[in-house]
Amino acid sequence: MYGVAGRLKAYFYRTDDAFVAVSAASEGGRLEKYVCREGSWQVEEKIVLSTAGALYEQAANAAGLREIAEQAAIEINRKGWQDIPLLYIVPETEQVRYALNLPPGLNAVQQQEAAYWELDDKLLAQGLSAENFACVCHASDESGNSCTITGVSKGYLQEAEETFAQADLTLADIVPSGGIMDYLRSQQREKEGFKKRQGAGLAVKRILAIWFAVWLTAGLLLLSADFLHYRQAYALAEQQEHELSLLAAEVQEMHALTAQTGRIADREKKIQAFSRQGMPWYSLLVHLGTNTAQGVLLTGINVSADGHKLYLEGQAVSYDCLAEFVGKFEADKLFFAQGVTLENSEVLKGRGNEPDKVQFSLSIDWEPNHEGKHVDEVQDSQSK
Repeated sequence: MYGVAGRLKAYFYRTDDAFVAVSAASEGGRLEKYVCREGSWQVEEKIVLSTAGALYEQAANAAGLREIAEQAAIEINRKGWQDIPLLYIVPETEQVRYALNLPPGLNAVQQQEAAYWELDDKLLAQGLSAENFACVCHASDESGNSCTITGVSKGYLQEAEETFAQADLTLADIVPSGGIMDYLRSQQREKEGFKKRQGAGLAVKRILAIWFAVWLTAGLLLLSADFLHYRQAYALAEQQEHELSLLAAEVQEMHALTAQTGRIADREKKIQAFSRQGMPWYSLLVHLGTNTAQGVLLTGINVSADGHKLYLEGQAVSYDCLAEFVGKFEADKLFFAQGVTLENSEVLKGRGNEPDKVQFSLSIDWEPNHEGKHVDEVQDSQSK
């Protein structure tokens, strides 16, 4: 298969291109490495395990099989062939083989069944049962009318696997004697070996690697998208914060203007209250500005609802300063004819290095019906 489909199949399907075969021959044990180059299988390297021809006869017993496995393990480790699939070639003495003629027109499955029953008949004639044998059937010609069937005792196959396992070797498959090249060239190796090993399979590691790469790429894309959204949100937040900082000065100015407007409105309300009560507020402010004392600060001026009393609030450095301030009001009999009364006073402790202060509240009786008389008298006294 060529083209893209062929390359994809070669990538996703695992096909073996090298095998190591161990066998016991009459000239001694052999270890052979087979490789496939350009579609052709050939022996790349051959190692003689033992020159003792007795190994061939001893391969049927446990001691000989164990010696073969141990020598093969030593050479495989020395050559670094541990990752290459290992095949064990059954000796001729451990297998039965028959050439059979089959009825024409049978498919592959029917040929195998027919060969199996022929083998069963031949084994029964020897007092053996086919159920105790593993069989491999190989077509002798293209017509499929003749085949060669080879059987090996299942007990021997199990013993071979266990013996090689004790030598830390895993058999990929067990093939009949003389059938190694048929096994290697076959596209269906599961039909040529006693372990029915698949000749090709999915490359699980490659598929898992691609699967991991796909999920990793998807995760990185999602992470990049989330990071991009985060950066956009962060940039938007910075822009909004900058705009708010620019508006902070305007907001502060607006609050200051609002506070100032409130103070002006409060003053206008007080002046309107003075005017509604018929109080000469202008003259009052002039007298309050005239009757000043060192260390006294007025913080509030209010008038009662009926207009009969004025309330002055303020702070003084000391009671002496407060007494001087009250004395000036009492001396101004022409304008403050009713005198002044100290409603309350208390000492406020200064914070830190600030001095103590006296907070006070004064009340002045006022007759709004006679404010004109007060004003005239004051003006006459000032003209004199």
